[in-house]
Amino acid sequence: MSGIKNLLSFVSDSVLNILFPALCVSCEEAMEGKEIICRRCMGNIHLNGSLFCGECRARFPESSKICHKDFPYILGIAAQYKNPAINGLVRELKFGFRKDAAKPLGELLVSYAENLNLPENDMLVVPVPLGKARMRKRGFNQSFLIAEIFSKKFSLEIESNGFIRSKETKQQSEMKNLKERIENVSGCFAVAAPEKFRGRKIVLIDDVSTSGATFFEAATSLKKAGAKKIVALAVAGS
Repeated sequence: MSGIKNLLSFVSDSVLNILFPALCVSCEEAMEGKEIICRRCMGNIHLNGSLFCGECRARFPESSKICHKDFPYILGIAAQYKNPAINGLVRELKFGFRKDAAKPLGELLVSYAENLNLPENDMLVVPVPLGKARMRKRGFNQSFLIAEIFSKKFSLEIESNGFIRSKETKQQSEMKNLKERIENVSGCFAVAAPEKFRGRKIVLIDDVSTSGATFFEAATSLKKAGAKKIVALAVAGS
């Protein structure tokens, strides 16, 4: 009986794939299987080749010296948000509620980190927290899904409970300028378990970073809790 059910399920899936083929989120080309983006579009995503200063965006290690040493984090942006493929994946993940979009985004962040010989073996992976209201609406934290892929690849510990978003905020993309973005996230994070971060080197992960306001607020909170070093990684940015 189970064999018949499996056969019927296979036939049903095959018919649906023929009638309603999966489309690439970037070029909308029909694809086989359940992938969300085609190989050609993935291949057109250019990965950055360096880390950056979180304050002035100077490239490391190309700058003659490490600038802004007191800034709370070193920035890593894997790819440009304006790339149609990246934009499509992020859009589907955050606003289309498609969890499967996290896989290629996570893999891109992994490739970027590998190219830079990151991360260090004892680093703690921390996804940027999502507010309770948005979590209920979306059903998942997109940053956690990406961070989970990253942590598993490098066999690193991940911590998603001791660091929380204590205040609801609007989408940063809705803010008109940098001042509004900074005000929107001001005081929105809280460290619920400081002992989990004290003295640790941290990889802070988010899907997108443009102004850097969210990373700055999150990293500042973690630094105050005793974090030793923070490398903030985003899949996409400007």
